[in-house]
Amino acid sequence: MLLENGAMIKADVIKSFNRAVEAKDNIAQGLNTTNFWNFVESDMYMELSIFYPSDYIMECFDRLADEWESKELEQALPRLEILKKDYLGINNVAS
Repeated sequence: MLLENGAMIKADVIKSFNRAVEAKDNIAQGLNTTNFWNFVESDMYMELSIFYPSDYIMECFDRLADEWESKELEQALPRLEILKKDYLGINNVAS
């Protein structure tokens, strides 16, 4: 995965992001809130700041967070359709 400037996001940075996103303490704060992303960013910074400059960590975080949110949205739409149909009894009606 590349940053906008063409630099590669290193594997250890991606692993750090994935650990932070899946961390129980971070998820408990609520998904898709400002606090959630603040905690993920903080975890990444604490883990990676001895190896990388903060601007590189932030660029990687921004790119990975955007990618994560777009995947979450892609998965949310089919789940919403299932919820509407199977649990709420709402069928799509052609206009």
